[in-house]
Amino acid sequence: MNQQNTNQPVVPPRRSMRLATIIPASYWISMGYSQEDAQLMENLQNDMKKYCDESDNEIKLKGNNHGALPHHDMLLPHWKRFTNELRGRDSVTRVRIRGVSLPHPVLDTIFPALQSMNSLINLTLTRNGLGSEGFIQLSHFLNGNTRLQKLAIVNNVIDDLSVASSLSKAFKNHATLKKLVLSKCGLNNIPILEEILEGCKGVECLAILKNNLGSEAVALIANFLHSNKTILFLQLHSNKITDDDALVLASIPNENTNLRLIDLKNNDITEEGETQLLKVLYDPTSMDSIVDSNHSCIPYTFDVEKSSILEKRPLLEQEVFMINNLDLYSSIQQKIRSKVVLALCGVDGSLFDLSHLNDLSLQLMPNVLELIQEHSWARTKSVKSMPMQLEKDALSRIFHTLRGWELPLLFENLSPKKGEVGKRKRKRRKTRR
Repeated sequence: MNQQNTNQPVVPPRRSMRLATIIPASYWISMGYSQEDAQLMENLQNDMKKYCDESDNEIKLKGNNHGALPHHDMLLPHWKRFTNELRGRDSVTRVRIRGVSLPHPVLDTIFPALQSMNSLINLTLTRNGLGSEGFIQLSHFLNGNTRLQKLAIVNNVIDDLSVASSLSKAFKNHATLKKLVLSKCGLNNIPILEEILEGCKGVECLAILKNNLGSEAVALIANFLHSNKTILFLQLHSNKITDDDALVLASIPNENTNLRLIDLKNNDITEEGETQLLKVLYDPTSMDSIVDSNHSCIPYTFDVEKSSILEKRPLLEQEVFMINNLDLYSSIQQKIRSKVVLALCGVDGSLFDLSHLNDLSLQLMPNVLELIQEHSWARTKSVKSMPMQLEKDALSRIFHTLRGWELPLLFENLSPKKGEVGKRKRKRRKTRR
């Protein structure tokens, strides 16, 4: 902050405390704020006024990009006017407050207003310097709330075990909370992490991001998820997770078949770790190992939502991901059949290489062709962006199967034996006479 001018006494704007008049950046500079923070203080007031005057479904208050914009008591009238205008407003579904300090007096005005919003389902608090007192107030808010579905706490460190216990109970008792995001919250502290996890048994999506988890923390999370059947989506990206940690996490889908996704992006997992993760989904060692593989979860170390990235991955990995990513209406049996085809055929280029199936008996041929057709249909259904290409792909596979197979060998038992044709002709001539 700039040094305050001690020769000129600073007089606050005359009407600011009474009518919440916008206090300009120049005044905050004279108070000793840096030019950047001073402008942000003015912007914050303007944003509050805008949301007081407009009925938006999303409210975003933005402060400092690097820390929390310092609070000053002269802002309290603005906070009170802002929250009073929000009370009972049913149009708001999401509130995000980022980089703005929220001390006890401000939270005393914010949480009652949020509690009165019947449509609020998403709350994000980022870099607010909550501290122990702020987290306790957040716990009280959650205990009285029955509508929130997603809560994100970002860059607000939980460093007190009693605070963690209070939050954990609030998470656990909340009836509608489905997604919980805890980013940069200091959860590499094992006792605090253990306490927080105890309250996460009812959420469907748990995101523990950028917490620099160590091996002990990863093992704790894996152990927690072995028995938890509610969590469907686990996000652990940017936690410095290693290959050894990946092996621990690879055991989760085998124990918990309800998991759908494990996000491991931006960690320290190498190709070796990725191979172990893939083996959980597809182990072609034997028929039993294929059946015992996980057919519902996808642990990934890259952005699977970007087709351009997925297309650069090994073809086998793409195929397995497509099989596991089939919609919920596809049965486990269907996915197992697709993996059996994959194991029988292998992958070579863009088509299956079926030449080594030449020795199969004729009776098995319709079954194998049916499996190939079902697998191709499943791929077409899972990737809707290029159905024509995939339809051509399916036809090509059947074509190359028939073309590459040694059909004369398969049908030789149906060919008439040498001399039979002549006998049939002579028999017909004899009948005509």
